Amino acid sequence: MSDSLLISRDGPVTTLTLNRPAVRNAVDGATMLALRDAVEACAGDGTTRVIVLAGAGGAFCSGADLTLAAQPGISPEAAWRVLGDAYHPALLAIHGSRWPVIAAVDGVAAGLGCDLALACDMRLASARAQFAELFIRVGLIPDGGGTWSLPRLVGLGRALELMYTGASVGADEARAIGLANQVYPAERFAAEVAAYAARLAEQAPLALTRIRQAARAAQESSFAESLAREAALQREILTSADGFEGFRAFLEKRRPRWQGE
Repeated sequence: MSDSLLISRDGPVTTLTLNRPAVRNAVDGATMLALRDAVEACAGDGTTRVIVLAGAGGAFCSGADLTLAAQPGISPEAAWRVLGDAYHPALLAIHGSRWPVIAAVDGVAAGLGCDLALACDMRLASARAQFAELFIRVGLIPDGGGTWSLPRLVGLGRALELMYTGASVGADEARAIGLANQVYPAERFAAEVAAYAARLAEQAPLALTRIRQAARAAQESSFAESLAREAALQREILTSADGFEGFRAFLEKRRPRWQGE
């Protein structure tokens, strides 16, 4: 793995930390490819049930590292190819992850960094978090899936306003408009994120993965198709060991012992 991405594990919670604090965790191609590999590895490591994506040094991610694109001899075409070669694979890995992915946003999440947070299932924000779709300020459009994800979270009108203006949204406003799920004081942020992720990891693993699968797919299908998908996935769970264990634990008034199968 790249030194620009740190990987740590606490039981079933795997934390992936962008580690380029000198540039407020602006990401380059190598970092994004390392992120893709790490997310994909979590699917089959036999331990992970929740992924947390964070940034080191008081920032989540200030966007793509544009200094690389501005180097002498780098053509616009070469800079653009990095999207398909490195950035998009990482975003697709997050979108298609087997396990829930939480963005722990402490400090700035701007440009591609904002889109990176939007690609996750949930966004936990510290009180000093700032979200901004800054692309318009350099004459570009969001290219990390922001035009798909932001309207689904905050509505089309608000999303267009944020993309048209590049305005920054603080933590409290982000929660009010549905961009952030929770806001915590900065001094307690790490502990609160750890506790939140641990609680989520206690849930039935088969149900976690199938809820994520069904909810993601439902964004691109009809209501009838969603009902059929839910029924098929529910049948998988009901015929599993965990499906039986859930009913038995409820009837016996005890905590279930999930096996993930």
